[in-house]
Amino acid sequence: MHVCMLLPERFPPDIRVRKEASALRAAGHSITLLCRGGPTEQSFARLDGIDVERLPADRLFAGLSGVVDGLRYVASAVHPAWQRAVRELDRQNPIDALHIHDLPLVQTGLALGEELGVPVVADLHENYPEAARQIQQMRGWGEIARDAEALVQRIAFAPWRLKRLERECVRRADRTVTVCEEARAHYIRDCGAESTDMTVVSNTVDLDAFAGDVEPPATLDLDPESFVVSYVGNFTRHRGLDTLVEGFARLVEKSPDAELLLVGTGNDNYVAGLKALARSLGIREQVTFTGWVDFADVPRYLAASDVSAVPHAATAHTETTVPHKLFQAMAMGVPVVASDVAPLARIVSRTDCGLVTPAGDGDALGTALTELTDEGRADDCGENGRAAVEDEYNWARDGQRLCDLYDGLRAEG
Repeated sequence: MHVCMLLPERFPPDIRVRKEASALRAAGHSITLLCRGGPTEQSFARLDGIDVERLPADRLFAGLSGVVDGLRYVASAVHPAWQRAVRELDRQNPIDALHIHDLPLVQTGLALGEELGVPVVADLHENYPEAARQIQQMRGWGEIARDAEALVQRIAFAPWRLKRLERECVRRADRTVTVCEEARAHYIRDCGAESTDMTVVSNTVDLDAFAGDVEPPATLDLDPESFVVSYVGNFTRHRGLDTLVEGFARLVEKSPDAELLLVGTGNDNYVAGLKALARSLGIREQVTFTGWVDFADVPRYLAASDVSAVPHAATAHTETTVPHKLFQAMAMGVPVVASDVAPLARIVSRTDCGLVTPAGDGDALGTALTELTDEGRADDCGENGRAAVEDEYNWARDGQRLCDLYDGLRAEG
């Protein structure tokens, strides 16, 4: 099958999209990915056998025609520029299925599916309406107003409208892909999706990429004897990093040489707040903010860690998603401390790969970190995590679920 994927963001670096496209390509499908492009990026590239077509972001809403496109998108959630690009691709190489990554373009994909007479797969990476709500609350109106596109999104696609779109999209899509059992239950219970149309393809990892036989980055200035706690991922409020900083301060009371490694980046104001919190707790010198790192280097930072934290706050978003970082740490044999949001608590408790603490409770998180300074306990958790990803939580299994979905679509003709 020729599968046309639509992605409203840039590519690379989206890891989930890359894994899915590669899995389908390895199964014999041809993949064309239409995505947003930057002003200096080539409009076409072939990456690992995947054809990548880019729509320059600075031209999507440029000029009178761009304004008209934008107004039509706001009114209908169907984007004319993406429609035109898909039609042109179909003329050159007929499309057999449309695979839409995340909610903003699903309505566009559904309109194209009807027009072209092809099935549509809605791939919902997260609970998008609730994720948008969390990010908008964090940024605030003042910051959003300085970003024209963010302002339009905030006004025209408020969470209540995104929820309505979500309900319509999962009912109309031929298949819906999501990341965990809790999300699947949400779409069936709250959106009216048919259970037979839902497939869970989780954010698991390629075991070869996280084999554990790597050295920590040479650029890290960490005492080899220190107890290192890490977090890897985006820095946003619902990730619960303020709770992690508070919990780490409790750990330092018992282990004064401990160090906290925060790997990633995010909202500038939020990061500044984390640094201020660390200073107020007297631990700023023991907290390292690495900034953005290449995905290929993530295993090295985990190799430097004695414990990895996934301290998500309890929100409607985090209760229905599971992050890559959990499986990355498990694959590297690093014990985990996670908050008790449903997907994290279920997996960590079931596999005994670490400890679960109440979301937002810094004292409890600090106690859990302290417990894992016991090398025997930590080693057991790390070994359990690695065994669990080898047996069940790995991309070989999840990628096959995606391929099975497409085998079913092909059989239906």
